[in-house]
Amino acid sequence: MPEILGWLIVHDEKTASQTFNLKKGLNTVGRISQKSPSDLMIQTEDRYMSRPHCTIEVKINKMGQVDYVLQDGSLKTDGTRKNSQNGTFLNGQEPALHPSEQIYLKDGDTIQLGETKVVLKTFQMSESLQKAHRQVEGSDFTRTILSFT
Repeated sequence: MPEILGWLIVHDEKTASQTFNLKKGLNTVGRISQKSPSDLMIQTEDRYMSRPHCTIEVKINKMGQVDYVLQDGSLKTDGTRKNSQNGTFLNGQEPALHPSEQIYLKDGDTIQLGETKVVLKTFQMSESLQKAHRQVEGSDFTRTILSFT
């Protein structure tokens, strides 16, 4: 099993394209911050995105397949969860994920954090970062949810 099991690729109308490696275990995703760093920090001016905004847990299931599990918010040092300020949306659908909800993602899913959208590309479907980029760049933007503004 490779060390990098997928990628999050920023793909929206306002934020520059960026790519982040997903590794086995808990990956915290959020806005770039010195005070409250995330594992994957998105360079953006989007103030609707929390510094730690959501987590994606990458794990191997009983069948030997890779699962990607999305949850709003992040784990605090005491083991409790801190919810994001404006919610996490999946594939342009409302309402936002419930804070305790865990969603199994699939290749090509679009996650909206604030107004910024990222696309999940899995190693199984893309095999290389270059192929993942081509697939995302050739796709349409998912609609942006603006219910929190």
